[in-house]
Amino acid sequence: MKEIKLAFRIVIDQSSEMIWDRYVFDDTYFEYKIQHQAFDEKENPVKNYWELLQRNPNAKQIPFLLGGAASNYVSQLGGVIRSLPDVLGNTFFPFDNFKLDLISSHLEDSSKHKIGLTFFSPELLLLDIIDNKYLLSKEVNQENGWETFMLPFHPQVAIAYYQEI
Repeated sequence: MKEIKLAFRIVIDQSSEMIWDRYVFDDTYFEYKIQHQAFDEKENPVKNYWELLQRNPNAKQIPFLLGGAASNYVSQLGGVIRSLPDVLGNTFFPFDNFKLDLISSHLEDSSKHKIGLTFFSPELLLLDIIDNKYLLSKEVNQENGWETFMLPFHPQVAIAYYQEI
């Protein structure tokens, strides 16, 4: 058996339609503009994130700082992603932390603002893989017999932590 943590990543950009995504987009873009100016040179400013990062390596802190702008929205989820159903249609994906990565952004063009949010599950017990589905249990310390659920493989889900037990 194996203990694993799963990671589920969503990308949010200007084309995102869910209202929650829109709020995250708007607030992270607003925060990006503030942080961009804080890390930019006054004499020779640049407009996009990658140019800023080349000029000022300290700008690598910006994704972490944008995570603060997203954290209030993430806390509204109550530790559960409801858009990722198991094989029975139950819509839950437990997570206990997240990480924001800044894919791209531009000081004056919001259409170029794009972030990734990766949600990490708590430790789960991977019992088996059957027909492209993970057979999992939340009960990692059980000696024998587990309550299980099956999660189908999904292109936005990866194993982020793995340990043989």
